[in-house]
Amino acid sequence: MEQTFTSGDYLDITNYVFSELFDLDEIQKIQDLFSAATGVASIITEPDGTPITEPSGFCSLCNEIIRKTEIGLRNCLISDSIIGSPDKDAPKIQRCLSGGLIDGGASIIVDGKHIANWLIGQVLDEDYEIEDLLTYADVIGVEREVYKNELLKVKRMSKLQFEHVCEFLFQYAGQLSKYIIKNIALTHEINRKLLNEAEINNINRELEIRVKRRTTQLEESNAELEEVNAILEEEIIERHHAEEEIKKLNEALENRVIERTIQLQDMNSILEEEILEKRQAENELHKERVFTDALFHSVPGMIYLYDDKSKLVRWNKNHEEMTGYTSEELAHMNLLDWYKGDEKSQRAVREGIRRVNQTGFGEAEADLQKKDGTKIPIYFTASSVTIDNKQYFAGIGIDITERKLLYERLQKYQILAERANDAMLFIDKEGNILEANDAAVRIYGYTYQEFSAMNISDLRHSNKSYIIKQMEAADKGGIIFETVHYLKDGTLINVEVSSQGTFLGDNRVLLSIVRDITDRKKREAENRYLSYHDVLTGLYNRRFYEEEIKRLDIENNLPISIIMGDVNGLKLVNDAFGQDTGDLLLQKVAAAIRRACRTEDIVARWGGDEFVILLPKTKTEEAEEIVNRIKDLSDNEYVNSIRVSITLGWDTKKTMDEDIQKVLKNVEDSMYKHKIIENEGMRGNTISTIINTLHEKNPREEQHSKRVSELCQKIGEALGFSEIEVSRLKVVGLLHDIGKIAIDEGILNKSGKLTETEWEQIKKHPDIGYRILSSSFDMLELADCILAHHERWDGAGYPKGLKGAAIPRVSRIIALADAYDAMISERPYRDAMSEEQAMIEIEKNVGTQFDPEITKIFIERVLIKRRG
Repeated sequence: MEQTFTSGDYLDITNYVFSELFDLDEIQKIQDLFSAATGVASIITEPDGTPITEPSGFCSLCNEIIRKTEIGLRNCLISDSIIGSPDKDAPKIQRCLSGGLIDGGASIIVDGKHIANWLIGQVLDEDYEIEDLLTYADVIGVEREVYKNELLKVKRMSKLQFEHVCEFLFQYAGQLSKYIIKNIALTHEINRKLLNEAEINNINRELEIRVKRRTTQLEESNAELEEVNAILEEEIIERHHAEEEIKKLNEALENRVIERTIQLQDMNSILEEEILEKRQAENELHKERVFTDALFHSVPGMIYLYDDKSKLVRWNKNHEEMTGYTSEELAHMNLLDWYKGDEKSQRAVREGIRRVNQTGFGEAEADLQKKDGTKIPIYFTASSVTIDNKQYFAGIGIDITERKLLYERLQKYQILAERANDAMLFIDKEGNILEANDAAVRIYGYTYQEFSAMNISDLRHSNKSYIIKQMEAADKGGIIFETVHYLKDGTLINVEVSSQGTFLGDNRVLLSIVRDITDRKKREAENRYLSYHDVLTGLYNRRFYEEEIKRLDIENNLPISIIMGDVNGLKLVNDAFGQDTGDLLLQKVAAAIRRACRTEDIVARWGGDEFVILLPKTKTEEAEEIVNRIKDLSDNEYVNSIRVSITLGWDTKKTMDEDIQKVLKNVEDSMYKHKIIENEGMRGNTISTIINTLHEKNPREEQHSKRVSELCQKIGEALGFSEIEVSRLKVVGLLHDIGKIAIDEGILNKSGKLTETEWEQIKKHPDIGYRILSSSFDMLELADCILAHHERWDGAGYPKGLKGAAIPRVSRIIALADAYDAMISERPYRDAMSEEQAMIEIEKNVGTQFDPEITKIFIERVLIKRRG
């Protein structure tokens, strides 16, 4: 097949990427030489700061000291982002925000698109003050002596010289941009020429194909004309041959007419002899007919003859007696007249006739309707008969009413026996199995032949004399009992047997109906287990504990120790991570308790988040050891980065005079005292873990929360809040979306429009955040602010629909900061607004969504001030 070309086969540069436009190895060499020649550090990055080349000439002060600290690295990145911002008019030169060294940079811009930054610097000019630089060592937490030693290694250069280097870099970057544009234009021109050449080649190939095809068609037309001429010549020759053959046939026909005349004279003589023989045959036929009529009317059933139009043409006396019709009436009957309104019988009769026409014989069963309207089931036969070259069918119809009733009864018994789910066995007095149904074969796995050679003891594996006594009791009055049977593969099953004496012919036998109750027994065992066990943890439940404590409360078990535990933070985990995570927390606690306890100890789940342990024959000191083991084991367990924590209390009954319920009350009081001490710190840690988990799962939420926190701080300062109030505002701004930890990540990051169900899920996060924070005393004051941060000034918000001043003031500030940052931030489902657009949108919603007073101050003293 010929190859064709299109514009898609050639390079089309439309997306300018630095690494695709240059040989990075060559660029790296140029950068290294530039750094070596000028003495400045150098690197080329993407517009977002991602390095493209390896660093050249970086000083150890920046690389090994400043960038190794958190503050230093953050300030370096901020400084790099500022220097890397695009500027097509001049190089960027400024002191580094991290350390005070001079840095510079030039943007590489192609066709208006900023594709890379060439950054240089890490030098000291004549204006630096050693004391100012050493002060920065204190800021980032580095020893001054170390910082000073590394500072002495930094390249010195006059400010004028560094500006000349930057200007050279800027001019060189501009030449690179022009070089790229020329290369792209040249590439486009080459591509256009290649495309034109390819199109010309394709047109030439298409013309060659069409010329070849037309030449072939002309050659084929010439060949066909030659074949037609040859055929015409052959037909002319054949016509001459045919005229000669006709002449010969005429002569032969005259000879045959003469021969036929002689034959007809001979046939007349033979015909006279046949007439004589026919008269003799008619006499014999009359005798045969008398015999046939006698037989015809004596058959116990209907005999009939129908013609090819399905009209009844002959019948016997029984036909009249069985149907109730007279001979005159039967003479007008057609085959289907007997089955009017009975589609089933009509189909059966038609099918029988179809088989007669195909094979010469057919049969059918149908309900024939008598003259009085009653129906009788008839078995019909029919055979094809030819009389006087005309097609008939004849047959016999037999009343099968009694046979059908007997058959239906047998079918019912067969269905009862063979389709029953229970096994049925006929057994003689010695226990030999005489017969088995399909269910028995299916259940036990034995064949019918194998059953016939077996004794009932082969299924039971019990004492044979005991089985015989049981059979005798069954023969007398019938019994129902439960026992165990064994399948062919050795599997044991529980069965319920209903056995009754009966007769099979003249022999007395037992009919045993066997039902497999293995599943029922298993369910009964499971029900017994579930009645005393907790489904979630597998431990004993409270019902079992309450019965067991009564049983164990005896002198022989003294001393009896009791430990009670309460899982810390279960409600908080359920609110933050969902019920499944809460269940996992309970399961891990249960597992830790089981591992810490002894085999004979009784561990039970007392309630939702409470567990109780019964320790018979256990001193207080031993109980305390078990408590310590439980704490050690649970401290090493985590659920969603939250450490498992359980508060425990314990006490011991030492004499029978002590009330075991009083001891249990002491244990409970002891546990709650410990819980008050332990719980608050644990909840604070859990909240920190929750917010960290949210930010790890969704970094965009972390950045959003930080920006909202900063805006809240600025609004608070603009409103004249105290330092403590501003600090509180920052914290609540940072935590305002903590409730989103319980929202599905797919909903949070969805790029399209949310469904109504998904939106309802999102609207739950203020309430979830409220429940999380209200679990901690330290956070309780912030919880109400979190709950109301999506309320609106006009009352159309959620979750409570609060209005105006009823909304906490802090919540109104969060709502404003949250909405503004959401507008100017890019989201998966929309582009970011400009600050001007966001300010206009906020002004539109003053008095409906936002507090008018706070909004006015926010615009005038935060937004406009920041822009100015």
